[in-house]
Amino acid sequence: MSAITGCASAAGITVEVHPGGTMSSLSLEARALTLGPDRLAAAIVTAVAEATAVANQRTKNALREALTGLGEAELAALGLHQAADLTERAETTTPPTWRTDP
Repeated sequence: MSAITGCASAAGITVEVHPGGTMSSLSLEARALTLGPDRLAAAIVTAVAEATAVANQRTKNALREALTGLGEAELAALGLHQAADLTERAETTTPPTWRTDP
């Protein structure tokens, strides 16, 4: 099985993270540097949150049977929790072969 990661890009910023949010790469284009320190930091934090949601959702889908019955508290303890709106966005990246809905 290959490593599960999540990526997000915006405003010249690209991040890749592992499930739980550990960043594995960060790329900044020149236009990202024009944001200024506060906006750049906020944009990186937002990108990491979005990428983490993707990685976490992919992990949940890959481990669906093993995670059956776990509630949000247990998933959070495993580092696999994210905001509902990010879950919805992350679901759009789920490969069709992992989907269980009709």
